[in-house]
Amino acid sequence: MAAALRQVDHTGLKTGMVATIILLILAFVLNSVVLVAFVALAQLLGAAGVPYAPYALLYKHVVRPSGLVKPHIIPDNPEPHRFAMLVGGIFNTAATLALLADIPTLAWILVGIVVVLANLNFWLNFCAGCWMYYQLNRFGVPGFDRSPLQEQQP
Repeated sequence: MAAALRQVDHTGLKTGMVATIILLILAFVLNSVVLVAFVALAQLLGAAGVPYAPYALLYKHVVRPSGLVKPHIIPDNPEPHRFAMLVGGIFNTAATLALLADIPTLAWILVGIVVVLANLNFWLNFCAGCWMYYQLNRFGVPGFDRSPLQEQQP
């Protein structure tokens, strides 16, 4: 029954997805390593679950108070979503390094992958990073100790 008490605000997650998509498309258009690096940092801080993560602050202090969206809190594990943010952060960190090393094709491919996956999650509610997390859990990989909530309930 304790598993049912685990909840995630999916509107907050979607705020991060939209910010990621917009900022990375803008980074591509402007050829901005700074924007790619900012998104990487935002994702890595979100993955760490720190209260000052940029996307969490955007949702808490701008998006939610605006009244344009309502919280959508559902039973869910936060760990797979944090893992997905970590994967995105790693891709964008690699893209940042590729841009700094003057390997733009690699950088924009990595950024493109993140944009596609964020769109997949935003529009179709398929979180590839969450799916990866649960597969690693299924195979008993240490550190991936949360299984989908429906499997935890008696």
